[in-house]
Amino acid sequence: MKTKHDTYTLSVSQLAYLMAEHKIYLDEAFQSNTRWVMLMNQEYMKSIIEGRAITAITLGSVDEIVSVIERRYGPTHIDYKFFKDLQDQGYKYITIDGNNRDNCVASFLNNEFPLTLGKYETEHGNLVEFEATNDQKYYKDLDPEVKGYIDNTILNFVVVTQSTRKGLAELFCNVNKGMTLNSQEKRNAIPCKFGQLVRDTTKKYAKGFGRIYSKIKAGNEVIDQKKINRRYPDELIVKAAVICAHGVSKGLNGNALDEAYGDGTAEVIAFNRTEKVIGQLTKLAEKFGKDAWRADGRDDSNMVDFIILLDHLNRNSVVIEDNEKFYNWFAESQLERTSSEEILYTGKKGTNVRTYAGLLRASSANFLRIREEKLIDSISQVPDGILTFRDTERNYDPKIRYTLWKRQNGLCAITGEEIDARHILNGQVTHVDHYDPHRHGGETSLENARLVFKQANLEKGAALQKVSKELPT
Repeated sequence: MKTKHDTYTLSVSQLAYLMAEHKIYLDEAFQSNTRWVMLMNQEYMKSIIEGRAITAITLGSVDEIVSVIERRYGPTHIDYKFFKDLQDQGYKYITIDGNNRDNCVASFLNNEFPLTLGKYETEHGNLVEFEATNDQKYYKDLDPEVKGYIDNTILNFVVVTQSTRKGLAELFCNVNKGMTLNSQEKRNAIPCKFGQLVRDTTKKYAKGFGRIYSKIKAGNEVIDQKKINRRYPDELIVKAAVICAHGVSKGLNGNALDEAYGDGTAEVIAFNRTEKVIGQLTKLAEKFGKDAWRADGRDDSNMVDFIILLDHLNRNSVVIEDNEKFYNWFAESQLERTSSEEILYTGKKGTNVRTYAGLLRASSANFLRIREEKLIDSISQVPDGILTFRDTERNYDPKIRYTLWKRQNGLCAITGEEIDARHILNGQVTHVDHYDPHRHGGETSLENARLVFKQANLEKGAALQKVSKELPT
């Protein structure tokens, strides 16, 4: 659908009224959580007063967009439902570009910040200029003539009257072409359920993310805990969502992250697992810091490995009994992996030689698969008392399954077929079986146990049962 728009003007007081009455929806898809600080708000108000705030604020007309989408696509269209929900909540507009400016105007007229002290040029009738002083710097304290001048100052608006959500996202990117928008900011500009889940999760675990992204260096940029760009936690959550929904099969390239954004994607459906993993990670960071993820200077890649490991444990009902010991164990084992000189990948031509540290430098599916195998294999080395396998009947140390798997060289003891490392703990795929059947007096011990495919075990049991029925009584 082509995007259409009209141009309008509103006074400062009209904009403040619409904001106060909750008529303008500030969609977080079109803004960063790094809001303007007071100095930026003061500079924008000065530009309004002195006639330099001429760049238009871009809004979408909710009523007109709803009407167009209903006529074009019908009331069952997913975009119709999105905008109709806003309409039902009483919103008249959705801000596409200008969230900070909207907030600034509303905040100033609500006396939330003062003007910068000094003279302001107005050249309006008898009011040529005025001075903001210590006694007259908040809106409520200004001379009535000055307040009237500010109230009636005109601002420019572009109002979109026809568009889809995708169209608004593209419009946002076009409006901001003069700015450097990273891939995550572009993804975040897609209004959808997944984007909102990501933003809500970032807010929910903000304290932990603050510990993770405090005073770290991203490229040439130093991130301060007090001014965390939402891009970093958002992108980590998206990566976690892709892993929790698909495992490592899709990799974590731009396309995989882009495809997560929508209303009914696999990442939306599996988001409860994502939130659990992010909650575990950020709570550990909040309590113990971020040092466990610093191996080889690859903070983000180490956290991705940690997410892969947590998701594997969660999927297989393995409970972390001692968070601090588990966290320390991961730090130690990851340092061992990244310092190892073992060649794990050479590529098709044998020229792309990579150790584990080399695998951390990229996130293609084949690299992630090797990392996953090494991480899962490392669970067999977790010290006693840290992990417990929980099922409906009993609790036991998950290392038992790994011990059996190692003893059997990774093969099913019945079929001789290879058991993938990711299936060792999965009770829907593998069983711990008795060599000597339990019903015939076989002991429940490590010596009498073997790891087998569930299907093979069930078929074996059915065959034994059938033979027993044919025996004479």
